[in-house]
Amino acid sequence: MTESDAVLRAAVEMFRRDGWIDVRALAAAAGIGRSTLYRRYGDRNRIIGEAIWAIATAGFEDIRRECGGQGADGIAEMIRRSLHFAAGHPAMRTFVAQHTDTALRVLTSRDGVIQRRFVATFAQLIRDDVGEFDDIDPHSLAYAVIRIGESFYFRELITGEPDDIDAAAAVIRRMLR
Repeated sequence: MTESDAVLRAAVEMFRRDGWIDVRALAAAAGIGRSTLYRRYGDRNRIIGEAIWAIATAGFEDIRRECGGQGADGIAEMIRRSLHFAAGHPAMRTFVAQHTDTALRVLTSRDGVIQRRFVATFAQLIRDDVGEFDDIDPHSLAYAVIRIGESFYFRELITGEPDDIDAAAAVIRRMLR
C-alpha cells in the first residue's frame, strides 16, 4: 500500500464517519505530517473532494450496473440515482448541513475535483450513449447536465424550496433527446 492510498483510505473513513475531515487527525491516521499532506493535496477542500470522489465512484459504478439503460433515459436515470445516493448518504447530509459553504465549493466549483470529474464522466457517457450533436459538444452538454442536477440538489439552499431530484432527471432526459 502506498502512502497516498493510506491517506485516501483514512480520508474516506473519516468523511464517512464525520461528514468532515480534520486534517490533523487525518495526517496522524495516515502516519504523515500535516505539511506533507498539504504538499500532496494542496488544501483541505481537495482532500475532502478526493474522499467524496472515492465514495461517489464506488456508488456510481453500482448505479451504472443497476441502470443498464442507454441514451437519454439511461443518463437521466443515472443522474437521478446518483443524486438520490448523495442525498441519502449520512456523511453528505452532515457535510452539506454543517459546512454548507465548503460543501458548495468542494462539490460545485470548477476548481474542485468533483464537478470536473463528473463533467468528464458524463461527457463520455453522452458520447457513448447519446452520440454527438451538431450544435453542441458533449463536454458543454455534460456541464449543463451536471449544473442542472446541482441546481435541483441544492435547491433548498439556493431558493428555500425543497430539492427535487426527480424533476432534475426529467429536465435532463428532455434536454438529451
